[in-house]
Amino acid sequence: MTALLEVRGLHAFYGQSHVLHGVDLDVGAGEIVSLLGRNGAGRSSTLKALMGMLRSRGSVRFSGVELNGLKTFQIARHGLAYVPEERAVFPTLTVQQNLLLGQQRERVAIEEMWQLMPQLAARKHVAAGLLSGGEQQMLSLCRSLMGKPRLIMVDEPTEGLAPHMVQSVARHLQLLRAQGLGVLLVEQKLGIALEISDRVLVMGHGQIVFAGTPDELRANPEIRQKWLEV
Repeated sequence: MTALLEVRGLHAFYGQSHVLHGVDLDVGAGEIVSLLGRNGAGRSSTLKALMGMLRSRGSVRFSGVELNGLKTFQIARHGLAYVPEERAVFPTLTVQQNLLLGQQRERVAIEEMWQLMPQLAARKHVAAGLLSGGEQQMLSLCRSLMGKPRLIMVDEPTEGLAPHMVQSVARHLQLLRAQGLGVLLVEQKLGIALEISDRVLVMGHGQIVFAGTPDELRANPEIRQKWLEV
């Protein structure tokens, strides 16, 4: 599979703090790659660095175009989308208004979002701040899709959700994969990540310490114990 996103030697910094130490990863179209690790391992920092939100060095190539050094809005226009852990919906705007804010020049019709997530269509005129946590997560995901990305990075989408909403998020990510999107997923719930991912990467101390298939990670208790289990 030809990689859509190719990251080589990525270093990133919060002020003087050096938080990523030479991260290499690839994500292809129509593929879910999960980035696993304990809190503080560098997973969220990786997504932010790829999105131009942290000072960084190294190579971030997307469809052959170097993105490192571009501003966040320029990166988004190249087709890379980011769904942050905090969801970041506009609480006083309606569901429909939140979605329209995600439109870009090459845009998706809002009707496609209603078809993808009918539960949002039923609440299109409700203020986003009145939605449940799961509905807000769906809204944040759909808003990112309104810009017609080719790869979407999703940070902890199941955090704090009820089990049935966790399964709903997983199904929607699989649907996006089936539509040909690349998905880079940061996920704390190991079971869900192993269930839906094509490949998994484990991070520790700002580096990739394991890369393989879900089955290979299941068969490697040493890696799980050292880098994932509490």
